[in-house]
Amino acid sequence: MNKAPSFLGAPSVTPPGATENQQISAADVELNYVGKATPMIEDGADQAMGVVTLVGGAAVVANEKVTANSRIFLTSQVGGGTPGFLRVSARTAGTSFTITSSSGTDTSDVAFLIVEPNA
Repeated sequence: MNKAPSFLGAPSVTPPGATENQQISAADVELNYVGKATPMIEDGADQAMGVVTLVGGAAVVANEKVTANSRIFLTSQVGGGTPGFLRVSARTAGTSFTITSSSGTDTSDVAFLIVEPNA
């Protein structure tokens, strides 16, 4: 039995209108899966996702969502100055976290995503 792919842990199911051993068309994928596999996350002040500009290779991000257990993912969006390696160098639960670059002249725009572990 051919089944549609599973996204984000959802169970595999036969797509609407499909029967066993039927190929899935690009139109089926567009209708049933595109835009549904990636969750939409609020962006901005005190949200789990945002963008900050480094000044002198660092930025303090005020954010009430950060916890002691938060996983904070960083990625450079627009390089500035001399880009370096990024890390979360400090955090205060419920208040803020600090992004530090290995380059003291990094002025890049950095995107962050805060995720809480399920345990």
